[in-house]
Amino acid sequence: MKRAEEPRLLQYSWGDSDLRWQLEPHGKGTRLTLWHNIDRRYISWGAAGWHICFDVLDQFLAGDPIGRMVGMETMKFEGWQRLQAEYAKQFAS
Repeated sequence: MKRAEEPRLLQYSWGDSDLRWQLEPHGKGTRLTLWHNIDRRYISWGAAGWHICFDVLDQFLAGDPIGRMVGMETMKFEGWQRLQAEYAKQFAS
């Protein structure tokens, strides 16, 4: 744990990575910002993985859970390869 400021910030190390989750008011809701330092060579993989994690969270919050997905399991998820390719194009610039 590197930093915790309830209820708006959580920052910690996960293996060799640093992650920061930040909440802030946004209109009538809340904006969640995730910052994760990922090796540039794997950034499209990480972005695709986090994208799927947020899709899983969205489904869970909507009352239609699709189950747990962790690590390499996300790469087996339908659509991961498409997401990874799209993020690779986006981060190539």
